[in-house]
Amino acid sequence: MATTPTAEPLHRQDFPVHSYEVDTEGFLAPRALFAFLQEAAGGDAARAGYTMERLAREQLVWVIQWMRVEVERYPRRGETLTVTTWARGFERAIAWREFDVVDGSGARLALGTSRWAVVDLQARRLMRLPEFVRRSPVPDRPPALDRGPAVLEPAEPAGLERRFEVRRGDLDMVRHVNNTRYVEWALETVPDEVQEGYRPSAFEIAFRREAVYGDVVVARTRRLVDAGDPAFAHELRADEAGHQLARAASVWRRHR
Repeated sequence: MATTPTAEPLHRQDFPVHSYEVDTEGFLAPRALFAFLQEAAGGDAARAGYTMERLAREQLVWVIQWMRVEVERYPRRGETLTVTTWARGFERAIAWREFDVVDGSGARLALGTSRWAVVDLQARRLMRLPEFVRRSPVPDRPPALDRGPAVLEPAEPAGLERRFEVRRGDLDMVRHVNNTRYVEWALETVPDEVQEGYRPSAFEIAFRREAVYGDVVVARTRRLVDAGDPAFAHELRADEAGHQLARAASVWRRHR
């Protein structure tokens, strides 16, 4: 790692759970949880001085490459959760980031770990992290989830398939599909009988390519038969080009 650890910094941010962020039973939707993590990461970048705006001055942009989140409990509408996030370290072209989520009493809700990179906006290719990013301090703190990227299984032969046309509302500031939408589309392909009685307790996703306005994204899911709790392999592809956009895996636990 290029950065010398220090006792701080950490970034903490509170998020009230609104009515438009919950599922049909009033619990925080998985996509909203991922959106909270993304927002907290942006808050930490602002504190540390490596925001999207500063990178944009060098024609660079942050992109997420991989994330794993494990959930203990989904909060209800009206609760407030607190996300603590910190940079675990910086390599030549990779930034590692951790997440710890608790409720108002301090009880653990979720843990997450992720890998990020920067992309040249014009060439659309990965670049070395800028020096001002790699010099940023990281806390002397263990990872929230001591896990690295797994080998994610293919979703073929798919048991369920859905198609999603990319709308303007799916795009972020870089004009490609926001990563939280990939999470939503992957989980949408889980069978109804699992959706009704279970919620994802673990979700891992590797992002491969971007999708843009007008693309049609095909989401496919295959049930993994050897798992105890319901578990699935997911894949997202751009229909016309055939490019793999993301591969993911989810484990579902019966809702309490």
